[in-house]
Parts: sequence; structure tokens; C-alpha cells
Amino acid sequence: MQGVVAAGDRHTARAAAEVMRAGGNAVDAAVAGAFAAFVAEPLLASAGGAGMLTVAMPDGPAAVVDFFSPVPGRGPRPEKLDFEEVRINFGSAVQSFHIGHGSVAPPLALPGLVLASKRFGHLPLEALVAPAAAMARDGVELGREGALVFELLWPIQERSPEALALAGGARPVQGSTIRNPELAVLLEELAREGASPTWFDEAILRDFGPGAGGQLSREDLESAEPQITAPIELALGDWTALTSPRPGGASVARILSELFGSGAGADEAAEVVRVAEACRSARDTRAVLSARGSTTHVSAIDKDGGAASITLTNGEGCGYVARGTGVQLNNFLGEEDLNPGGFHLHDAGGALPTMIAPTIALRDGRPALVLGSGGSNRIRSIVSQVLARVVRGESLEAAVLAPRVHAEQDDAWVELSGRTDPDAIVRALQERFERVHPFPGPAFFFGGVHTAAVSPGGARQGVGDARRGGAVEYV
Repeated sequence: MQGVVAAGDRHTARAAAEVMRAGGNAVDAAVAGAFAAFVAEPLLASAGGAGMLTVAMPDGPAAVVDFFSPVPGRGPRPEKLDFEEVRINFGSAVQSFHIGHGSVAPPLALPGLVLASKRFGHLPLEALVAPAAAMARDGVELGREGALVFELLWPIQERSPEALALAGGARPVQGSTIRNPELAVLLEELAREGASPTWFDEAILRDFGPGAGGQLSREDLESAEPQITAPIELALGDWTALTSPRPGGASVARILSELFGSGAGADEAAEVVRVAEACRSARDTRAVLSARGSTTHVSAIDKDGGAASITLTNGEGCGYVARGTGVQLNNFLGEEDLNPGGFHLHDAGGALPTMIAPTIALRDGRPALVLGSGGSNRIRSIVSQVLARVVRGESLEAAVLAPRVHAEQDDAWVELSGRTDPDAIVRALQERFERVHPFPGPAFFFGGVHTAAVSPGGARQGVGDARRGGAVEYV
């Protein structure tokens, strides 16, 4: 085996592996997987969304390509902001989001992927776009998890005829075929021009500018640019964790410091409480949420040992499409998780907070583990727990499959399957948290940590998290 890719859908993983087989490196594979996710995981990733890539290649320093959206509002204000609440029933909870033309922040997914390709990739952009464009024209079969996401977010998708059309006109189910020929045209022109086509920006301004009840202006789009920054580095014995310098990565680093700064609990329940307390220690000022988190992830390691970790998000989607493009825009301005003090209070041009934390762990200075996850504010907890387990010697599969816990100020959420004494764990958590939310088995709520790894002997391994449709391809 020369390379490995893990992703949130089998079609995404196959597209990334196809590019790696054609001579692409880990970044090429991750970027191709991102384009494919726009088609195969359309409610989790979008050309109308954003993301972040952490990269560690043999021939240069590690870096983070940050293409998360900034706050709009540099231009004129709409007379009436199109911004409305929608309530989504997740079964265990009902969550409120805000959608509409006024919930959209400048999308940076396409510029970010182009920058990553040009700066760190080997293959031309046309080769990276080709698998996704073919999928968009020919169609892809929706998996079980993809159908679940459509079911959960259907009140948003039926908000407009264009968004409904992207789903095929009716709520898709497992096995339904999803096509998006307009997106294929957009991606192919992006590859030819090496930048977002002018007509894509014009469509965004037409449909999400002040005249349509949105906040996007030409100034907002022109000033929004992806950035290349240095990752946070955290030493863990022979390992070094490299992660996002944004709040998500800083929170991962804080949790890992707590986990490695104290000894293991005396028994199973005490250990779960210890991990929960570490997660709580890294909480920020945002409200406690029970949202599922419309986010996905791709991890890749190539034959030369290069590593790429990319996380993508579109929020829940705003319910509206930039007409003629096949792209539903994000609703980042309508997510409480990104607007903890209230909506529309961020300064124009400022950074939106994000829990995205694509992470690479080095062992003896070389990439050994690539991971990341969807899962909204749970990302910091689940990435930290999987990484800590691997560093402490657990197998990759065991670390990914292990039951998880997440905690905020007064709440703890915990998976109970695989525990020796679930009742004792719940009781122990109840002594420390006002509310405990037990899950009987592995849950979509706890994200999808799709991982790629290199053993000390050089063998590649990948694990796709079944909580979110994970798939692995070897090259």
C-alpha cells in the first residue's frame, strides 16, 4: 500500500483515491475529495460554504489553509433582511436555526481549494475537478447517512424551488440518485480559469445581496480571501499535534493538555468523568447546543508520507440557491454556535468563530496520524479523544470505535455502548453535571472522525467512522 484516504462517503473517498492513483499527493487527494463531497454529501459540504486544511508535506513546514468565511456587511444594508427561524427535529431535541438570504456569509470554499492546490498540490486543477464533475453529471447513489441528513434538514431544503430541485424534486431516500449538472459546469470552469468564475460571483450578488434581502456586497466578496497560517503545535511525548489556530484547534490543544497532564481515573466511571471535565475545561462562551453539525471531513496520506486533513461545512444551508450555479449557500450568520452573543453583532470583515479542527499528529517528526471530524461544538472533544487514545497505544480502529463523551458547562453527553457499567457512568456524571444525556449506542451526534495513519513500519491504515458513513480507500 502506498497511500490511504478516509472520508465521510464512499464516493468522496473513491474520488480522492482516483486522483492519488493518477500521481496526486495527499493535498491533491484531499482537494479532489472536497470537490466530490459537494456532490456526494451536498448538505454537509458545498461550494457555497467554507472549510480548513491542515497540511504536512515532506518538503516544507506544516501549514493551515484557512478558508472559513468572514462576516459580511461592508456594503449597503438591505431594506428588509430575509432572516427567519426554522425548527429542526433531531428526535432527542428540537433545534432552532435561522436561514434565508440574510443568513449567508461570503463563501470561501472554492478560493480555498484553489489556493491549496496551487500551493501544495502536484496535479493540475482540471484533474482534481474531473471526478466530481463526472459525478455531478452522471449522478451518485445516496447512502444511508446522506439520506438521514436530508430527512433531518428537509424543512430547509423545501424552502425554495431551486433547493428542492437539487434534491431531485422530492425528499431523497437511501439509494436515490443525486445529480447536479450546473455544479459540473461551475467546477470545470473554475479549473480552466484557476479562480471562481465571474458569473458565479455575480449570481451570488444577485441572489444574496441587499436587493434580495441578503447582506453580501461586492466589497464583501472581493475582500474575503483564504489565508495560509501556521498551525498550533502541541508536544505529546514522541508525538506532536498540529491543528487549527482557530478556536476549534485551540480547544483541542487545551483538552489534550488536560488529558495528558493528569493520570487516568481509578475506574471506568472515574475515567469518563475525567475526560468530560477536560472537555468542559475547553468550553468557550457559546451557548450549549444539541445540533447535529452539518460538516464533513477527508484525511489523506500519500506514498511519500505527505499528509492532508480537510474539514468542510455549509452550516445547515440557507434554503436558497445561487440560480444557475447548482450551489446552495451557507447559513453561517444564522447558527447560534457561530454567533454566541446574538445575531448580526460581529463587525463586518471580522472572523466568525469555528470549531473546525483538521489535525495531523507527527511521531518522531513525521506524519503518523491524520484526523478531523464534523459535529459542531463536539468536534473539539471527539478529535481530542481519538488522538489521545492513539498516542497512548490503542489501535486506530479501537480509538475511532470507542464510546465518546462531550461536556459543556452544565451538560454532559455520553455514549454507553461498550461500557462495562453504564449505570455507574451516568451516576458519576450526574454528580458533576446538572444534566446528563446518555446515548445507548454510537450516535451521529458525536461526529465522524475519519482517520488515516502510518505505522512505525510504514504501513498505511485508514478508518472511516460509521457514525457518519465513513469510507476508506487504499492506493
